[in-house]
This record gives sequence, structure tokens and C-alpha cells, in this order.
Amino acid sequence: MPMRGLTPRRREPAGRSPGRPRADEGVDTRAALLRSALALFASRGFAGVTVGEIAAAAEVTVPVIYQRFGSKAELFIAVAEDAYDRVLRHLESAISGVSSFDAAIDTVLDAVASLNKRDRDTTAMVLIVPSEARRYEELSAELRPALHGLGAFFDDIAKLAPPDLAPDPRARRDLSRALISLCGGLASAAMMIEDARDYERVVDAMRSLFGARRRMLMSTP
Repeated sequence: MPMRGLTPRRREPAGRSPGRPRADEGVDTRAALLRSALALFASRGFAGVTVGEIAAAAEVTVPVIYQRFGSKAELFIAVAEDAYDRVLRHLESAISGVSSFDAAIDTVLDAVASLNKRDRDTTAMVLIVPSEARRYEELSAELRPALHGLGAFFDDIAKLAPPDLAPDPRARRDLSRALISLCGGLASAAMMIEDARDYERVVDAMRSLFGARRRMLMSTP
């Protein structure tokens, strides 16, 4: 079954004057700002970071940030959208062609674990966005599409579940939320466990839990 994806919105930088962009407003500057802001927001949250700190980390002046994004809130939204888009593309690529629920779960566990190991800042950003969206009104509405996009991905996986696990739409919705919580738990574990081998054992233990369910079903007459 094809998995739905999140189409990232094209966000025009607020506050830019008409005409040709200045040299320090190019694509490289935007990418540097997103990288620097990601590292800071992921570790300290929206309120814990100043525009000056982001500018210093990206080696630009503060006015450049306002020229590119308009405000700290708009920069946070852009970083969050970029993080969610990359995570969703990673998961969709991994799950492409998978048609059974059990195979989908195994594949998603592997994909989440690999992302958590190689890109801890993105993992941390995805973890904090839901709470920051609830906490700050200026972020809530703008972040809703990104949150819904990731939720839709897990809704589609839940639709593959066998009837004994999700017999009706309400059960499938609950299962989708449980899968989001499970992957969030793996992401949180990645933030806390420094040893890569220890983290791999946690992922294997999670996989074993699903394997135990499969074995139980197979042994049921």
C-alpha cells in the first residue's frame, strides 16, 4: 500500500525587501542557519536559544536571520519542518514495497534505529516539537501539518494490522498512536544511551516483543 507523504511548504523569508538577494542571503547561508539552529533548538528548546546565539553559531549577523526568516519563531518552524520532512522521507523510503504489518514494524524499527544513531540532533528535534507546539501559540498552527504528516504515516501502517490486533477504525487509530509512542521511546533511548551496542540491544528487545506476539499467534490453534 502506498504510504502518504508530507509535502513541505515553501516558506518565503519574511521581511525581505524586493530585488536581488544579497550575497549573504544565499542558499548556503540558509542551510548554515538551519544546521546551527537545529543543534541549538534540539538541545535547549525554543525559549532556551537566542537569535544572537544562532547567528554566532552560523557565523552571520543577527539581521541576516530576520531577513531570511522574519523571527525566531519562523526559524524554529523552518527547522522543525525540515527535520520532520527528512524523517518522513527516510521512513517512507525504508517502507517502500512493504505490504504486511509485521514486515512494516520490523522495517520501521530498523529505520528509526538507524536514524537515531546517525543524526541525534534531528531525533532530538522531532522529540521536542510536539511539546513546543503545545506550549507556544505562535508555533502551534504552523507546526500542525508536519505533525499530522508523520501521524498519517503511522496511520497507514496501522491499516495493515490484522483484524485481531485492530478490528475497527478506533482500534487502528489507537494502534497508530501506540506506534508513534514506541518510536518516540526508541528515540528517547537513543538520547540517553551513549554506547551504540547497548542501544542496539534495546532495539533488539523491542523487536523481540513483536516477535513474541507473532509466535503466540502461530501457536494458537
